[in-house]
Amino acid sequence: MIIPMKKYSFLVYHRDYEDFLKNLRDLGVVHLIEKKEGVSDDIRDQYQLIDRVDKTIRLLKKKGVQAQVPQTRVNAKDIFNDITSMQSQLEQKNHSLTHLQKEITELLPWGDFSSDLLKKLSENGINFKFFISQKRKFDPAWMEDYPLEIINKAGDSIYFIVVERDLEEINLPAEEFRLPKHSLSELYLIKDNIHKDVSDINNKIDEYAAEAIPALEGYKNHLIQTVEYEKAKFHTDREAEERLMIIEGWVPKDKEENINLYLDKSSVIYITTEADPGEKIPVLLKNKGFFSKFEFIGELYSLPRYSEIDLTPFFAPFYALFFGFCLGDAGYGILIAIAAVMARKKVQKEIKPVTVLIFYLGLATIFFGLIGGTFFGINLYNTSLPIYSSLQNYFDSEGTNINNLLFNLSLILGGVQIIFGMILKAVNETIQFGWKLALGTFGWLMLVVGLVTIVLINKLGGVDMEALKPALYLLLAASGLLILFLNNLKRNVLMNLGIGLWNSYNMITGIIGDLLSYIRLFALGISSAILGFVFNSLAVSMSGNIPVLSILFMIIILIIGHSINLFMSGLGSFVHPMRLTFVEFYKNAGFTGGGKKYSPFKKIT
Repeated sequence: MIIPMKKYSFLVYHRDYEDFLKNLRDLGVVHLIEKKEGVSDDIRDQYQLIDRVDKTIRLLKKKGVQAQVPQTRVNAKDIFNDITSMQSQLEQKNHSLTHLQKEITELLPWGDFSSDLLKKLSENGINFKFFISQKRKFDPAWMEDYPLEIINKAGDSIYFIVVERDLEEINLPAEEFRLPKHSLSELYLIKDNIHKDVSDINNKIDEYAAEAIPALEGYKNHLIQTVEYEKAKFHTDREAEERLMIIEGWVPKDKEENINLYLDKSSVIYITTEADPGEKIPVLLKNKGFFSKFEFIGELYSLPRYSEIDLTPFFAPFYALFFGFCLGDAGYGILIAIAAVMARKKVQKEIKPVTVLIFYLGLATIFFGLIGGTFFGINLYNTSLPIYSSLQNYFDSEGTNINNLLFNLSLILGGVQIIFGMILKAVNETIQFGWKLALGTFGWLMLVVGLVTIVLINKLGGVDMEALKPALYLLLAASGLLILFLNNLKRNVLMNLGIGLWNSYNMITGIIGDLLSYIRLFALGISSAILGFVFNSLAVSMSGNIPVLSILFMIIILIIGHSINLFMSGLGSFVHPMRLTFVEFYKNAGFTGGGKKYSPFKKIT
């Protein structure tokens, strides 16, 4: 659910303003209203600094160095500046290494030589010119015309030198090579020295990774608090020659008592007003138990607007079921549930809800794995287990199998979620716009539910369709009236008819397409089972007949194969139910989204 908000407007005397902001930050319940577009240059620079500090922290964490006792004598700002400087040095040295490697590659065909010797020869009037020629273009006659010596032949090229004699012009159709200042051995020595410097810098960064992360995180939090404080001042209105400060914010109604106790004791003048749906009101979700663990999934797409219904508790059961359907292996579900329980004891407090969510998804996977009869790729319906063998005999007698039932189940679940979404859309529109603008949605809901009911009465109840025709005609007439003529009582009938016909085309094609999208649940589930079966077959066929090694090879193949399958299928099982939720369900539920998350002005510890 979305927590109701109340708007607070504060009037503060300028001398008390600094203390007021600090007290407001300590309370940590007010989401300040940003009245001005953008931010000042100073605030923007502060945000850029925070981003650089955050990247530095992530760089140190990626090092994976075991944490040690943090340094207390070194200032966090100095650490950050030192690491930034070392990163710049690393970038320069890596650039130098790239350039060096290019020079070494170009010089390799010429071999090693003494640059000092070439210099001395040049001082005594003996100069050399270096050339590179393609083999097909090299003319052996050059060796008679010039004092030429071939140094190397590599690939399609010939590397040669010519002794330059006084007043003799050397004009050869070959590429002249300019020697670098250093010889090959000198370049290798420079390269080794740079590698040593890089290693020293990385070791120093590793030391910081072991000791300085807490200090840098504290520095980052300090910067965030500072910039948030400056933002609060930036969005404050100044009146009466800047003697009176006016600032506004939103407070959740369940946290009003905290701020009211402070305000009643202070000299601050304030007024409170109820939220106006036309304002940009922050959104704070508060669901309990099972449903609360799915809030972060909804936030991956968008928060609802303040005036909308929070769809989290309505998509949560479906998402869990869809995940279990897609993965559909009881063995994998057990592994996921056990991993979630073990991880919960080790992860940070903020991550614990995610581990609980994973545990729920593991339970859903076990549930559908038992229904589909898959356990680590083993088809339980082909075993002699009492329940599964009995069910298989029943399916054979009925001329069907579990896969046909799962296929139909995927469509049924899709139909249920679509209809459920339409119910929520009708309720949502009634709450936001009033019943007069929700009649068209009620008409579609009546039509879909009515048609499904009539079909079920005909198929399951055995009632002849002829006897149901009066009810069918009455349903079509009533729903058609709402859909085509009364979809918006604020428009004229002809406009409603035109818009109703267009919406009817979109709705009919949309519902069919949406329903077919749910087949992916069955497709992903069956592909996961097939891959598990394939890895089992590979393990058996490739293990060989050596008594001990065969079992060892089989175990290795099973572990690797099922790990790959669990990763690939698990990823698909996470993404595709999300797609069904955010596209099919949200669309049929009339979800608009675009809400801004409640972010109170508070201290960061």
